[in-house]
Amino acid sequence: MRASTNLALRPFRNERMPWLMATLLIGVALAVTIAHGRFVSRLLLGDEARTVGVVREDEARIAELEQALALEPPLKVEPSEIARLRAIKDLVDRRAFPWRRLLAELEATLSPDVRLTTIAPNPAKNRRGMLISLTGHARTKDAAFTLAETLDRADTFSGAVLRSLIEEKDETRFDLEVLFDPGKTAKKPSARDQTLGEKSP
Repeated sequence: MRASTNLALRPFRNERMPWLMATLLIGVALAVTIAHGRFVSRLLLGDEARTVGVVREDEARIAELEQALALEPPLKVEPSEIARLRAIKDLVDRRAFPWRRLLAELEATLSPDVRLTTIAPNPAKNRRGMLISLTGHARTKDAAFTLAETLDRADTFSGAVLRSLIEEKDETRFDLEVLFDPGKTAKKPSARDQTLGEKSP
């Protein structure tokens, strides 16, 4: 048998094996990547489905509660609680009451023949403003009537009513109610008043 002689400078190497291994590794990596992507996608879709389910359950629960509330009888408040709440409201209204504006308006309206002894604000039912109860003394009945008329013509007062007139020694004691609304704008002068103002010297 003849001996084989290798005359090549470098021994023969199989160069296909590394390429085959690299291709195999790339294929495995692609397969793992695809499988991983599908797994993540299923997880995300599952979380979204669970979130949608939870939201729908909450909406159904809210609808049930609203229906139950609609079937509940109306809340009954005891008369004592209503009185307490009204008293609290009166205190708040009195604390926020514009006393300075009221006193300034009364000072501009009162005549020297009238003296006030009591000023009591009360909430006006079904009307805007505050109902002011005034008690005082006037020199004559006419002075008390004049006060009521003057208040009724003022910008921030309306509905002045004399509740009582009691003649004493030298004075007349009166009780008067008037509606005070500080938010009202000044009354515009009528055409007759403007004409009279233009004619006056």
